[in-house]
Amino acid sequence: MSSGIQGISQTGHLFPEPIAMLWFSAQWCGPCKQITPVINMLEQAYAGTVRIVKIDVDEEVELAQQMGVRAVPTMILLDRNKRLDTHIGAGSFAELSQWLQSNITLIA
Repeated sequence: MSSGIQGISQTGHLFPEPIAMLWFSAQWCGPCKQITPVINMLEQAYAGTVRIVKIDVDEEVELAQQMGVRAVPTMILLDRNKRLDTHIGAGSFAELSQWLQSNITLIA
């Protein structure tokens, strides 16, 4: 899981993968800790298609504000040119995988 935020803006990303999922989290956040295994499974399942970037809201306050993050966990999907979708709160692997897949289908 990448933690670098270089090349990320509100309107896209510069990673080689077609989609970046920004996972806004915090060390003190219980639900964030609960979904860590789910995020790891997503990273394996979508390797080469989705770049997952973990962002600590306490360390990257400005980016969180720019992206409109008001609660954690929040996942934001970006393609290279725009913001695709936002998911707020924890979710199961099936739920988050379906969310990712529906957005991957939109850009294919």
